[in-house]
Amino acid sequence: MRKKKDTHSFDFRPLGLAIREAREKAGFSRNDLGDKVFYGERHIADIENIGKHPSFHLFHDLVTMFNIS
Repeated sequence: MRKKKDTHSFDFRPLGLAIREAREKAGFSRNDLGDKVFYGERHIADIENIGKHPSFHLFHDLVTMFNIS
């Protein structure tokens, strides 16, 4: 089986860190945030910790919710 080539060249880790800091400041656990945006806790952790690229819809929800610019 061929390994899927990573087509993302944008390093999302700094934004993932900003999302984590905003989530913690708001007093949400990853589970709380996942419930609000209808994604699992593990998916939120991957965005925050390893810079996993979220869907545009999820990205919009997160930056809007926490007023990240």
